[in-house]
Order: sequence, then C-alpha cells, then structure tokens
Amino acid sequence: MTPSVMPDCVSTWAQYTIRVDANRRASFIDALRAKHVPTAVYYPKPLHQQTAYRHFPVAGNGLPTSDRICQEVVALPMHPYLDTETQDYIIETARAALSSKAAAA
Repeated sequence: MTPSVMPDCVSTWAQYTIRVDANRRASFIDALRAKHVPTAVYYPKPLHQQTAYRHFPVAGNGLPTSDRICQEVVALPMHPYLDTETQDYIIETARAALSSKAAAA
C-alpha cells in the first residue's frame, strides 16, 4: 500500500522500502545503480541478531519472517526535495528493473 500524507500534515519519511525477491535483490540494486538511482539496505541484519538485542528471548523456531524480510528489502530514495520528474524517473527505473527480472525468471 502506498503511504499518503494526511491533510495539513507534512511527510518526514526518509526512505521508501520495498521488497524484492531475495535471489534478485542484488541485480535489482545493480540495475538501479547503473541508472544512477541510489538504493540502500538499511537493516541487513534483523534486530534479534544484533548485539544490542542478543539477550532478548526469541521463540523456539526463531523469527523466520524477520530473517527472510531482511534478505528482501531495499530502500529507494525518498525525501521532501525530490521533484516530480526525479520521482517519476526512480519509479520508471525500478519498474523496468523489476519487469526485466520477471522476464529473466
């Protein structure tokens, strides 16, 4: 679902994170980089695997959803100064990279 800004409010979003199949994420990032669209994987390790949280209990089967999602997420540029033309370019570039991946699968 695409987020929206409520009336009389402003966005403070710093990134727009999407999920890409884990087997295709690296090539998706490379495709965007080739078109000068920066990406980031802000949380490559789920919280339950980070040192600060190592003493917190985890269910017997672990946290498989957290583990999986950390392998799938990638953040696209998002900030209040992106003009419409740049936003459109990012969207078109991401769509093209995703559709070329679907065709290659």
